[in-house]
Amino acid sequence: MRAFLLLLLLALPATADAEPFRFVAFGDMPYCNGRDEAACAGELARVEALVGTINAAAPAFSIFLGDTKGGAEACTDAIIIGRTAGWMGRLAAPLVYTPGDNEWTDCWQPRAGGWDPLDRLRLLREHFFAEPRSLGQASMPLLRQADADPAHALFVENARWERDGVTFLTLHVPGSDNNRPLDRDPALPPGAAAEYPARDAANRAWLEAGFAAASAAGSRAVVVALQADMYYRDRCGRGLFAGHFAARAALAGAARAFGRPVLLLHGDSHFWLQDHPAPEAPNLMRVMVPGDGDTRAVVVTVDPAAAAPFGFALIGAEDRVAPPGCG
Repeated sequence: MRAFLLLLLLALPATADAEPFRFVAFGDMPYCNGRDEAACAGELARVEALVGTINAAAPAFSIFLGDTKGGAEACTDAIIIGRTAGWMGRLAAPLVYTPGDNEWTDCWQPRAGGWDPLDRLRLLREHFFAEPRSLGQASMPLLRQADADPAHALFVENARWERDGVTFLTLHVPGSDNNRPLDRDPALPPGAAAEYPARDAANRAWLEAGFAAASAAGSRAVVVALQADMYYRDRCGRGLFAGHFAARAALAGAARAFGRPVLLLHGDSHFWLQDHPAPEAPNLMRVMVPGDGDTRAVVVTVDPAAAAPFGFALIGAEDRVAPPGCG
């Protein structure tokens, strides 16, 4: 009997001794309009203050859910690389970043300077995703899709890591309908038509691989982080949808098959929201973080052994809290 019990204990997943921990999720900041330098300096100061608040909270790591600038700001190297690297580099704990639409997808717009979005995406990849490690002062190793899957070697921004029995993965799914060109302005540059389907396929492959790894490891939960509010049309009854359809279906299917808690983190619509967006996958919870002037972050407390492993608290300036809406 003692030998049987020993074998049973050895067969248990490594998550049996997983300890509770905390991490931070935030995004969609600083938002400047590019025409008011003083106001922009104020927005950046608010983000710098939030960085201090996050450092004081001492999370295991943070996740930035895209949009490092406002849509009306120019997509210059100085803004999307220099300014962003400056405040991100002051985060003490590891920081994982997944891009949003404002720093590349929408850069073709005149208000953003009329840049080639694919060139801006290239620059982001070269600067923020050159190594298989997180950003922040204390970096941590990440498994990049580019390293794990030679068929998708371009996608250095998609990452995976594990913490105390919870599997985390990022997917590069930005707003503006996931950069799907058929629903976008015809002035998009050459190459844009091929970008969306390749990245959409890579995201679904990385999602499948992440859930397979989580199941193999006996993970108690999975956290998926991306930028886009893929359920905006469900809530508001309007807006582009087709570019998110495949990713939504893949996420719901993977969550349902996994059967354990799954947390989706995203930004894009700029107010706090917690719900279950996919009736076909009731174990899928989503949290949308504030942003665009509502300069707060979400502290996520994780107890891997609990039936409901995720708890949430907002930190940061509460003077410009954004109400739910469809703006």
